Amino acid sequence: MKVSSFVGVDISKSTLDVAICREATPEKYSHQQFNNTLAGCKKMLTWLKKQSPDLSRSYFTIEHTGWYTLLLCGFLQEEQLAFGLYAPLHLKRSLGLTRGKTDKIDAQRLAYYAFLHRHALKSTQLPSASLLKRPAPG
Repeated sequence: MKVSSFVGVDISKSTLDVAICREATPEKYSHQQFNNTLAGCKKMLTWLKKQSPDLSRSYFTIEHTGWYTLLLCGFLQEEQLAFGLYAPLHLKRSLGLTRGKTDKIDAQRLAYYAFLHRHALKSTQLPSASLLKRPAPG
């Protein structure tokens, strides 16, 4: 897959911080914050289409934060957009020592990670919905 846009998404319980950079200008980022809801995911997609009209050539890099990632990943999979879920420790070691930590900076670092590894990106596929159900407490 030839990727021309790299999208980093920092996910928290209530928000998605999204940064996008392009292969031609990886040092320039556009950033926006959205609610971590289905409506927020749709708004994010609308915003991203203005930044990079051909989203089929975009790759979404997401730090695996457990249940908070499922809504966005399911949405991206339904839209047939390429994304990768990465372990936090792997990302931390790959990007080295960094100073300053905000959700916006984390989203930019995720996009930059994808740019650096653009020749070896692999898409994640979520398991079926029945496997993703939370077990009942107790």
